Amino acid sequence: MLRYALLISGAAALVAPALPKASTKLHSTDYAKTLYGAGPETSYWDPLGLADLGTDATVDFFRAAEVKHGRIAMMACLGYWHHNLGIQLPGYLSTTDKIKFADLGAVKGAAAWAMIPKNGLLQIFGAIAAVEVYELTHKDGVFVGGDAWFKGFSSNLEFDPLGFGKSDPALVKTYKERELKNGRLAMIGIMGFVASDQIAGSVPMLA
Repeated sequence: MLRYALLISGAAALVAPALPKASTKLHSTDYAKTLYGAGPETSYWDPLGLADLGTDATVDFFRAAEVKHGRIAMMACLGYWHHNLGIQLPGYLSTTDKIKFADLGAVKGAAAWAMIPKNGLLQIFGAIAAVEVYELTHKDGVFVGGDAWFKGFSSNLEFDPLGFGKSDPALVKTYKERELKNGRLAMIGIMGFVASDQIAGSVPMLA
């Protein structure tokens, strides 16, 4: 070990300082612009330059995350609408903690979420995590590695009960664009619902 140290120190004294390496930053903006979703409403919109944080595979991962968050937001908005309309399930949410669905219906949406017992939250997030981990590490039911998603791997659980994926390719693209744009709108919408619950008068239409 000492021999290597002496060798390195001696060589460093004889070699001129190396020139700074050229920047190797990867730009994937051009690839991102080829993906569906850049409609007339916003055109291509990436003010933070997220598309240039990595490779094309990174952009694919961001798009998959955007679609998933949009789907969750759409379900969240639907849940808020049902809650605000007084539509609720009968019986108990938790018999252990004696919490009825009616108890949640008596308060605002954000407060109702806070009333869910910790065990219930663990079940919700545990189920989501199990699906996510499986999707990101398996293809056609076969384990492909824990780091597969870092390499741009994107699985497909083929969950399509209504058979939309079997339609004409042009129609499938239309469905995807609608889902993406509705998901984006829902993400803004759910933030509005929560803001209205937490900050009085922040969303006049919901006051």
